[in-house]
Amino acid sequence: MKKTLFLLMALLPTALCAQLFDSSTSATKAQTKYGEVAGYIDNNVYTYKGIPYAQAERFMPAQEPKAWQGVRSSRHWGPVCPQAKNNGWRSDGNAFFYQWNDGYQSEDCLRLNIWTKGLNDGKKRPVLFWLHGGGYTSGNGQEHPGYDGRNLADKGDVVVVTINHRLNVLGFLDLSAFGDKYKESSSVGMTDIVAALRWVRDNIAYFGGDPDCVTIFGQSGGGGKVSTLLCMPSAQGLFHRAMVMSGSFLGSTPQALAREVGQQTAWYLGLTTETIDSIQHVPYEQLLAAADKAFREVSRRHSDKKIGHGIRLGWGPVNDGDIMPGIFENGSERISNDIPLLIGSTLNEFSTPKVDQMVRPAVIQQATIRCNDGGAPVYVYLSSYQTPTLDGNNHACHNSDIPFFFNNIVKSAQMTGATKEGIALGDKMSSVLINFARTGNPNTKGLPKWPAFTPETEATMVFDAPKCKVTYKE
Repeated sequence: MKKTLFLLMALLPTALCAQLFDSSTSATKAQTKYGEVAGYIDNNVYTYKGIPYAQAERFMPAQEPKAWQGVRSSRHWGPVCPQAKNNGWRSDGNAFFYQWNDGYQSEDCLRLNIWTKGLNDGKKRPVLFWLHGGGYTSGNGQEHPGYDGRNLADKGDVVVVTINHRLNVLGFLDLSAFGDKYKESSSVGMTDIVAALRWVRDNIAYFGGDPDCVTIFGQSGGGGKVSTLLCMPSAQGLFHRAMVMSGSFLGSTPQALAREVGQQTAWYLGLTTETIDSIQHVPYEQLLAAADKAFREVSRRHSDKKIGHGIRLGWGPVNDGDIMPGIFENGSERISNDIPLLIGSTLNEFSTPKVDQMVRPAVIQQATIRCNDGGAPVYVYLSSYQTPTLDGNNHACHNSDIPFFFNNIVKSAQMTGATKEGIALGDKMSSVLINFARTGNPNTKGLPKWPAFTPETEATMVFDAPKCKVTYKE
C-alpha cells in the first residue's frame, strides 16, 4: 500500500504538468485559411506565435500569405521589422523597468500571435487586437512582458491578437513621385495592419473568436495607429470598438512633404526615375541612413512650418487623400462614427515627476472632436497609479498602464511592483477592457459609475489605488 501511494505521489507532478502545459501537435493543431498550425497550451490557454498573416515585397502593398503543406509550428515569436538599434539598453534602470524583447529582424515580418481558451467551438469570443508602441518607427508585438495576452484571454474568455508590421522607411517612405507602381508606398505600414485585420475576419473563428466583435487597441504609437484606422476607408467594417492609450496623435504628414523626403532619399542613393526599382535591393542600413539624412534636409528647408504630427517631420501616415485622408482632421474620422471609443493617458507620461501637459490636451481634443461628430459614446480615463519600483522615480509614466489593462501586474513586476494594491487595480482595469470589448461600455463592478465624456463635463475615470474616482471639468 505504501509503495503504491509513493508511486502515485511521484507521478502526480507529471500529471499536473501535462494539464498545465502541452506543446504536442495533436492537442494544439488549429486550422487557418492557409494551412494548419500548432502551438502550445499554457494553463488552459492555447497560444500561437509567428503566424504569417500576409506577405509583401519592399514598398509594395501586402498580399495574402502563401498556403503551406502539413502543420506549421507556431510556438515562438516571428521576426520583427528592421529598425535602428535600441539604445535603451544602455541605461540599467530603463532596461530593468521595460524588459524589452527586441527579437530578430527581417523584412519578412508580417506575423501575428494569438491567445485563446478554445478552438473552433462556436463560442464567438470578443477579439482584442493589439497595436504596439514605438511611434511608427520601432517596436514589435512582443516587445514588453505587458503585451503577453495569456492572462487577459484566460480572465475574460476573449481572444487576444498582437502583430508585427512594417515600420520606418519600410512602412512609410513616399516614392509616389516615381510612378504608380509606388503610389501606396507611404501607407504600407498601415495597410499591413488592415491586412492583419482581414486575416482576423477570415480566420479568427477557427480560434474561437468572433469576427463581428473586434476591438482595436494600442498605446503610444499603437494608439496613433488606432486613431489612423478610425479614419481609413479600407479598415471600416473590420473592427467594432477602439481604444487609444496615450496615442491621440492627430493630423498627418502632407503628401508634398513626404514626396520631397522620398525624392531626396533616392537622390542620396544615386537613383533616378529610370533606376528607382534598384531601391528594392539597397541594404536596409544604407536605405535607413539615406532616409534619415533626407528627413534632416527637408526639415531644414521647412523649418518655419508646423509639419508632421504637429511636432516635426517624421515617419508616420501620409495624407494622400485616398488611402489615408487625414487623422481626425477635416472630418476624416466621421466614417467610423458608430465605433465606441475609449481614450486615455497617464498622469505623468514623459514629464516625470511633473503632471503631463503634452499628451493630455490631445486626449481631450480627440474626445471632443468625436463627441461633436454625434456618434457612438466616448469614454475617457487617466491612469495615475504611481509605480513603486526604482524608488518610485518613474511615477505614472508613459507605458505604465499597459500591464494593468493586460492583467500582467505580476508578469511585469519590474514595472508595476506587483503590490497587493497594484494587483487589485489591475483586476479592475483589465475588467474595464474586457467589458468594453464585449459590450462597448467600460463600466464594471468595483468602480464608480463611469459616464460617457461630453465637452461640457469632461467626465474622466481616474485609475488609482486604493480607490478609483470619476472627475469632471472644473
